[in-house]
Amino acid sequence: MIRRSLLACSLALWLGFPAAPARTLAVVCGTERGARLAVPAEHEAQWRQLRRLRPMARSAEAPRSRDYGHIAVMDSRGGVVMEPNAFNLTGRSIVFAPAGSPASRYTVAAGPLAYDAQAAQQGQVLEGLGDDDFRSVGLPFDFPFFGLNHRRMFVHSDGAITFLQPDADSSARSLGRLFSGPPRIAPLFADLDPSRGGSVSVTLDASRVTVTWRDVPEYRDFGVGPRQTFQLVLESGGRIAFHYSAGAPSAAVVGIAPGYLQGSPEVIDYDAPPAGEVTAAAERFGSERSLDIVRIAQRFYETHEDAYDYLVIFNSLGIPAASGAVAYEVTVRSNTTGIGDFALDRGFVYGSPWRLQAVLNMGPLSQYPRDPRARVGSRGAVTGDSTLTILGHEAGHLFLALASVRDPERPSDLPMLGAQLAHWSFNFNSDASLLEGNRIADNGDGTFLTTATVEGFSALDQYLMGLRGPGEVDPSFYVANSNISRSSLPRVNVAIRGQRRGVTIEDLVAAEGKRTPDDTVAQRLFRFAFILVVPPGSEPAADELDQLETYRAEFEPFFHRATGGRAWAGASLHRQLRSSLWPAAGAVAGEPVPVRLSIARPLARDLRIGVYASSFIRPPEPLLIPAGATEASLSLQASSAGVADVYFFADDPSFEVLHQKLDVKLARRDVSLVDYWRDDGLLVLRATDANRLPYPGLPVRVEGLEKSVTTDAGGFVWLAWDGSKPVIAWIEGAESTRIEVRP
Repeated sequence: MIRRSLLACSLALWLGFPAAPARTLAVVCGTERGARLAVPAEHEAQWRQLRRLRPMARSAEAPRSRDYGHIAVMDSRGGVVMEPNAFNLTGRSIVFAPAGSPASRYTVAAGPLAYDAQAAQQGQVLEGLGDDDFRSVGLPFDFPFFGLNHRRMFVHSDGAITFLQPDADSSARSLGRLFSGPPRIAPLFADLDPSRGGSVSVTLDASRVTVTWRDVPEYRDFGVGPRQTFQLVLESGGRIAFHYSAGAPSAAVVGIAPGYLQGSPEVIDYDAPPAGEVTAAAERFGSERSLDIVRIAQRFYETHEDAYDYLVIFNSLGIPAASGAVAYEVTVRSNTTGIGDFALDRGFVYGSPWRLQAVLNMGPLSQYPRDPRARVGSRGAVTGDSTLTILGHEAGHLFLALASVRDPERPSDLPMLGAQLAHWSFNFNSDASLLEGNRIADNGDGTFLTTATVEGFSALDQYLMGLRGPGEVDPSFYVANSNISRSSLPRVNVAIRGQRRGVTIEDLVAAEGKRTPDDTVAQRLFRFAFILVVPPGSEPAADELDQLETYRAEFEPFFHRATGGRAWAGASLHRQLRSSLWPAAGAVAGEPVPVRLSIARPLARDLRIGVYASSFIRPPEPLLIPAGATEASLSLQASSAGVADVYFFADDPSFEVLHQKLDVKLARRDVSLVDYWRDDGLLVLRATDANRLPYPGLPVRVEGLEKSVTTDAGGFVWLAWDGSKPVIAWIEGAESTRIEVRP
């Protein structure tokens, strides 16, 4: 199940028992690690389908977009809404055949039903398998799957098997979870409940394993859901088959994935399987409409410039963010280390060539009270969340909560993390973080009590966001072997039993690495664009605009308070002012730093740009971007070492004010020259530092070249290199930076 009923939740809270709210109500955050890969893949699948239908839609009225003050409004035409995709595999079979050895890529084919009734009848029933449950089953042969051979599988009640580790969490059975969890084969990844009837059985033969889910119902809060009968067959050579005998689930994901965000996720259509080979591949079926947030972003950038870190999407269509979810975040760009994340840049898919970092799908505007500080529905009744705290929660997902120490008893575990491994665990003393967890009091006798929830970004949060140094984070703890599920929603006055495990910032750095860029140079000003999606051809209602404008205006001071006054949110619609230094760069004292400023489109008049900087930066003359041009250059120069704040602002208030950091080193010897990247015929060196900042404008000597080469805006030096001989290079005047790059 995803959640228990709200009645059960209320009763459990009254009695002091742990519980989670109703499945049919929006209570959870739908953010998950795999969404950053799944969301673009699903968009691409929908767009392929729309392209096939385009000749039928050419006469349709063009979609509408318009700004109302600082709210961007678009109607839901132009591919913004993904229509329901009803399950249509009943009476059919799907086959994934390995394309070579080892089995790391597959071909996909759909055909007539080949359900094995005899295997289903003779299989060994997994007795006592409950809702959100699994059993470990040994295999009679080494089964090859994405380059690894497996002798054990975990058979789950939710219509899937996994390898290496089980995944019986009660969170949504989604594309993102399929791609980000353990290696998984999912004939019908859905919320099934064999405790309400039916059976799951396994037949083991010398060269063939059959798993049958027979008459297993979908989970329901009350009564019994529709029953599903289907089968998974694994053959010793690596062939995988799905057989669908009976049933039609309301929602399911069907496919395979190598797990842990590996492979190239593809959303496919089993009615028209891809002609080539696939790695991670699946189709999502569902009975509800959903928003294509990638397409919304693309439409936004058709009429707005690339001047925002976040897009915040509400809708007046009544379309939920996801089943049972209030909202979710999808990371678009990430280049931060030490936070448990990995490098990512999918901005081009969303229509942002430069800046966008995350998209927030806040779901229907109607689910939020007009007062931004009032509690939000069923979630707020449990956690205390308001519209503002949920906005802060989703914005925080760009950096949180992905990092964890390791449990000494279970080194592969991430004990600080809870739901979807993207929120703090209920049992982690998160100091009432907006990203869940609780503030937990230690009673000193093996019992603990939750005392506060969702108050702001904690000191640890702020460290991971780049707003505090590690020395500003006090030790904390989590409760091991707790009697409460780590995925439970935060709530106060809940007693916990278990063992205290200390967590220090040193422990976290040892597990995840140092946070870079660190607090001295990390971004502090984030820009948000608020978007409302309305029905086709309609205008937004005045009360909707008023409601969303209240949220927008109130979010700016809220975000500043929630970050302890260390970061700012700008939530106005502005034009782009781009700097080659943004968000941070390096320099050497006494040496000029080249800066290129640009705008997205030329103006009919000169644009005057002023500069405000820390006192040890020599004040440059104001810069002009001439009429008809889009860029101009200037130089900054620092008189001493230190970290400077630099602001660029235009004489036209429709442009954003741009803030960046400039880390000034005392001498060239304090900069590093590194072997950054190699390709056929190319070697790229970079002038950088421990924060991975670029140092533009520095001369680099390369042995064998008569003249030095100057680093570009990214701190890069590009060299033609056939790889036959070593390359020796150094920053001119700094022998300590000498490196030798060998073939």
